[in-house]
Amino acid sequence: MPTLEELRNKWFLDFNAPGDAFPPVRRHQGTAVSAYTDGNRVTLLVDGEAYLGEWQDRVLALGAGSELYQSSWRLDAVRPKGDLQGGPDALEVLNQADNAGAEVYVLTCGKLVTLQYNAVSHTWLKAHFVSHEHLDDRFPAGGSNHQKFAVFKPPGQAATALLGSLDPTKSRWDRSAHHAEDGQRHPDYREKPTHDLGVRVEGPAVADLERTFRERWNDPTQGGRIASPVSAPLTAGPHSVQVLHTYGIPGLLGAYSWSPAGEFTIWASYLKAIKTAASTIYIEDQYLFPFDWPPCFTRSGPARDSDLIYQLGEAIKRGVKVTIVVPFESEDLLGVSQKYQRDRGVHYLAGLAAAGPGDLAVAFLENGPKRIMVHSKVMVCDDELALLGSANFSQRSMTHDGELQIAVVDDDGVFARDLRAALMSEHLQRPAADLLDPVAAFARFKEDLNGGAGVPIDTRVRRYPTHDPGAAPSRHESYMRHVVDPYAGPDGR
Repeated sequence: MPTLEELRNKWFLDFNAPGDAFPPVRRHQGTAVSAYTDGNRVTLLVDGEAYLGEWQDRVLALGAGSELYQSSWRLDAVRPKGDLQGGPDALEVLNQADNAGAEVYVLTCGKLVTLQYNAVSHTWLKAHFVSHEHLDDRFPAGGSNHQKFAVFKPPGQAATALLGSLDPTKSRWDRSAHHAEDGQRHPDYREKPTHDLGVRVEGPAVADLERTFRERWNDPTQGGRIASPVSAPLTAGPHSVQVLHTYGIPGLLGAYSWSPAGEFTIWASYLKAIKTAASTIYIEDQYLFPFDWPPCFTRSGPARDSDLIYQLGEAIKRGVKVTIVVPFESEDLLGVSQKYQRDRGVHYLAGLAAAGPGDLAVAFLENGPKRIMVHSKVMVCDDELALLGSANFSQRSMTHDGELQIAVVDDDGVFARDLRAALMSEHLQRPAADLLDPVAAFARFKEDLNGGAGVPIDTRVRRYPTHDPGAAPSRHESYMRHVVDPYAGPDGR
């Protein structure tokens, strides 16, 4: 089994490597975020009930002398324990922590799409004297701050963090059973099951997550500073963690003011991981878009070589087995274009898989009569590396919006494997212990997807269509380039 040092060298970005890589492998200017940290413990929290329930417990445990740093794309009055249990909603939870003497810092996105929710929450928090709250609009035009994480700092105890694909919001609360109708979900989403993924982080990486928040909050254009010291690093477990970001390059109408030259370490890490994978890749994603239109995989040079879909195709050509779980359709206003973009990429990959030597299994999820919205953002390579957080498999997330992802390897050699097996177990309705071998698990996933003998009656995987999706919808190029999946990355592709 590889040593931890060998795994870090194999999978993590090397910020001291010579050369002019594209995208650039460098942190944003002036950051104090570490290259990586050892001695962490990362614990899986699958779906909204587990993640948001722990979020509430940790917020309510904060008292005098505590600090909470909350970054959300969207924040509203979800009941983290479920709507019918009569407990506090997320805004009331934050207010209770503030009333107990905690310093509560909240950054929510000031983007037009989320403003209809966040402005209401902003007004409520201000009215209840939660004073450290800011609607963040410091990003390129058409973008957002999409980072989804919280850092909890009780006095005299080790700080912890939660991060992943979930905001404290009504649309993301669900249980892993993903019932077609669930009375615990908010009435607007009662018939809309959704699958998400988050983690708890303990150890030195928490300080890097705290630095990520502080760099945004302490930027002079925000108008305030956090004066307390950053959390002291404490060893907690066997995991090495590399904290990764996306911050787009400034345009004419706005920028990430704390990062004027941008950062693209999530994009660089995904590219390195896909290129390095030798056996299996497992992906769950809300979008799974090829970059740009016409797709970058149809071009040559850096535009093609830095496209994630193109590199997935190259992995298939060298023998890698790729499993992808995506939604069947889109939640968004321009869902027709979004689905077409994904379908074009899936068709490209399926054509390569038909020629071998690698293979491809693409699924969407259903539970009874209802399709499950896949909102998780995760990639596992060779059961050695896990990448997870807020960033989608898309040009927007890799080059434009503010995003946060972590890369995780461990000296026990089990974190990435167990994460993949747990997710496959939920979808296939088979014991995770039967899915630990990645190649055998791929074969089982594909057999269940194709309706083979012995498929559990309650399996949730359905075969995603891989046929040619035909001509692009009207105004597809304009929508993709300027609205759905804009580019704010470095020149030279």
